[in-house]
Amino acid sequence: MLLFAHTGITLGLVLAWDKGLGRPFPSLLKKVTPEKITAVAQSIDYRLVLAGSMLPDIIDKPIGHLFFAETLDNNGRIFAHTLLFFLLLLMYGLFRFFKYGKNGFLVVALCSGFHLILDEMWFNTTTLFWPLRGWDFPDSDLADLEDWLSLVRETAQTEPVVYISETIGLVILLTFAFKLWKNEKMLHFLKRGTV
Repeated sequence: MLLFAHTGITLGLVLAWDKGLGRPFPSLLKKVTPEKITAVAQSIDYRLVLAGSMLPDIIDKPIGHLFFAETLDNNGRIFAHTLLFFLLLLMYGLFRFFKYGKNGFLVVALCSGFHLILDEMWFNTTTLFWPLRGWDFPDSDLADLEDWLSLVRETAQTEPVVYISETIGLVILLTFAFKLWKNEKMLHFLKRGTV
């Protein structure tokens, strides 16, 4: 998946949950009431949704394609594309959520998890279950950054799963931006992340 699919589809899923399902929460700790949890959950920062949806690529692409391209065999799906990374983010997010009533890391963690799903990481179990399946990441077929960019361009044009999901993501993003602009909430969104 590429930029529009990750950001748009993740944004759409979070919006559907946030605006459509009412978010019933059970209390996991006695001092945290369902009302407090619902109040925190209602204040989702959608800037974090967008950042979290791309976080694995934001971390892994520069490391794998630019800084350590020869060491990591130009692989752009490494540390942040692992289940370990997701679980560490999720545990810290849950800790902050229940201890301090802050949901930022939890939102980032869950959106990073959506990224792994959209990347179909279950097909790459060596990376997904790193380091349980060994310390090395799989070899990449790419020679350099230019090779990666040409593969991205070709995939976006020839594989229906990619260009259909990119189109869906782009439509969601454009609809979201249009509604913000129409309701004169674009500046509010940029400053506070709420809709």
